[in-house]
Amino acid sequence: MKPDLIAPQDLKYVSVDPDPAFDSERNKQIIEKTIRDNQRLVKKRTETTVEGVKERTNALAIYLRSISQGGKSTNYEKFFGKKYLAYLRGKEVMEKIKGQLMLQGRNGQAFVIKPSEGAKRKVAALT
Repeated sequence: MKPDLIAPQDLKYVSVDPDPAFDSERNKQIIEKTIRDNQRLVKKRTETTVEGVKERTNALAIYLRSISQGGKSTNYEKFFGKKYLAYLRGKEVMEKIKGQLMLQGRNGQAFVIKPSEGAKRKVAALT
């Protein structure tokens, strides 16, 4: 059977007469708007991710430059200190959590998702 044909047992669910209120131009506009909104959302998320990674990447670059120029400490914990390392790791974990718990609707309104017990355990394991 061809995938583009309707199975005989499903014919009872198929409307032969098209919906008189259906407007193909309106349908195209909705599809194009949805695609634009999705592209905008992907761009915004990418920019947010890049901003979050910049600080950690910059810190790593400073550390590697120090090592290549014969810096005193090759131990990254001594170089940055425990507090700054915890700060960088905390930012990374918070970005992951925010990405998992928040959705943004078309109107820009944010929706919070309540995490499951499994998700709570995963978050606890990250921290």
